[in-house]
Amino acid sequence: MVKKSIIGLAAFACLLSSGSASAAVYNYTMTNGDLLKVNSDTGSATFTGATINASMASTAFNSFVGGMYPSFTAVLSSLDGTRLISGSWVTDNPLYATTTHPQKLIMSGSSVNLWAWWGNPIIGGDYVTDIASYSVTPSTSVPEPGVAGLFAAAFGWLAFTRRRRRKVVAAAA
Repeated sequence: MVKKSIIGLAAFACLLSSGSASAAVYNYTMTNGDLLKVNSDTGSATFTGATINASMASTAFNSFVGGMYPSFTAVLSSLDGTRLISGSWVTDNPLYATTTHPQKLIMSGSSVNLWAWWGNPIIGGDYVTDIASYSVTPSTSVPEPGVAGLFAAAFGWLAFTRRRRRKVVAAAA
């Protein structure tokens, strides 16, 4: 009986000691005034400023950890928006995105490169700028997927051992 209670309590202790996954929005202000926001919760990013207005998505953003000088590359699953080139606002052009020139967000040290073609026909390439400052906005913690299952298992085990103990006491009476 004691052994079962110890196992149940150990499971409950695991539940209490388990951490939680957290997500955040990483904010980068560029030297040209642009703002890059990477949201690790939604797997998305936005690049906004006087000469760009783009949104993008990549599963790689979910594991982004930020930092003032990140080393990070995300192959984009989507890129939408416009960019000002030679006085005209043009859209991204996914030409070659599935072959030789996949659309990417590349961060290397202080440099940021939105690797894409722009315009139809193409009139511009990569959008390159540098990081001036960095901040992070933590979002609320989200439980790891196994925590709910562990919680249910621990309380289920405690309920089972308690019920069994009642049956033994009732049978002895």
